[in-house]
Amino acid sequence: MKLTKKQKVVYDAIQAVPEAANDDKLLLATIWQERWIDGLSLYENLKRVPNPESITRSRRKLHEMGYIKYSKEADDRRMEEFNNHRDEYVTPILFGMSMGDK
Repeated sequence: MKLTKKQKVVYDAIQAVPEAANDDKLLLATIWQERWIDGLSLYENLKRVPNPESITRSRRKLHEMGYIKYSKEADDRRMEEFNNHRDEYVTPILFGMSMGDK
């Protein structure tokens, strides 16, 4: 399967800095540092670099496609984060009770 431009950017960054596959902040820093232009304002630079959501989406897709692997520690950390967030947003369903039975 052919990679998109953003996926290729992410893939190349992870090839250059393998630890970036396990650390989104390091991945962002690696990609942004290559494209950052000193002398431009923060806003102007942020307009030029890929947004964080696109970068992390591409990283997830590359993993799904088998192009990159995560460390066990990173997998465990992501699963823990997922479970924590899932628990925050799940509304328990009380079986056998109607809304008026509270």
